[in-house]
Amino acid sequence: MSWHSARFRSCWSQPTGRRWPCSCRVRLVTWTDRRASLARIGFLGTGEIAQILVETIAADGHEIVVSKRSETVSARLEKTYSNVRRADNQQVVDDSDVVFVCLLADTARQVLPELRFRDGQTVISVMARMTLAELSRLCAPARDIAIAIPLPPLPLGGTPLAVYPDNARLRDLFGKHAHIHPCASEEQISAHFGATGLMLPLLDQIDIAATWLAGFTGDKRAAAAYVAGQIRGYCNLLTADDAPELSHLKTGLATEGGLNQTLSKALRDCGAHEALENGLDGLRTGLNLPAKS
Repeated sequence: MSWHSARFRSCWSQPTGRRWPCSCRVRLVTWTDRRASLARIGFLGTGEIAQILVETIAADGHEIVVSKRSETVSARLEKTYSNVRRADNQQVVDDSDVVFVCLLADTARQVLPELRFRDGQTVISVMARMTLAELSRLCAPARDIAIAIPLPPLPLGGTPLAVYPDNARLRDLFGKHAHIHPCASEEQISAHFGATGLMLPLLDQIDIAATWLAGFTGDKRAAAAYVAGQIRGYCNLLTADDAPELSHLKTGLATEGGLNQTLSKALRDCGAHEALENGLDGLRTGLNLPAKS
């Protein structure tokens, strides 16, 4: 409930009929609504992805419990945030209404069968290479189950967070921090996992360009910031509400004989574009995606 809707509720208390000062009434309603919006959230696994998820929502006041799988990370989170504590895996499950599974798929197949989930819990997996059906079997009798793809920039805000199926509790927790991107099928969420594999190759290219530029400037950090800033500008264009077509942006850079066209042609001629497409296709089997037709 917003402050405005609370402000215009009846000024009469229940059941006495005594009129309360409006300022007191607004504070009471707002605090009650805030308490109702808080959640008990658990994290199985405390690697980088679990850490960035916790860092994104810790300031919202939720009760968060993380597994001790990584002593270093879990201890740091507990020390940094007063509403974060550590526990063993079963205690994480017992004390949580929403459980995030932040394990590698093979590790999860060993850990999850030993845990007792309950009906009414929400389980959100951030694992690639595990189907929704297998996850449902491992987390029964919990039935509200989804797969999501958070990435390290998530705490910065505004990054996409792909999910299948769409999940109300995920939206409640992360909707104000990220752009929730619901996928229409399990095949689509798997393909989105594959597309995130582009991040390291992209950073590799930024590194190569920054190293080349720093050979003239002597400042690798500034060179990396410059190259990344140029890319960010185009990313901002592509993610705007009135985003142009990708082909339109490419055409604008492809002046015959220009620097961008020359470099793009050099990469294409040496097989870089084909290698990227082949690399993405090479992920199909592990992601249970159909073979390329």
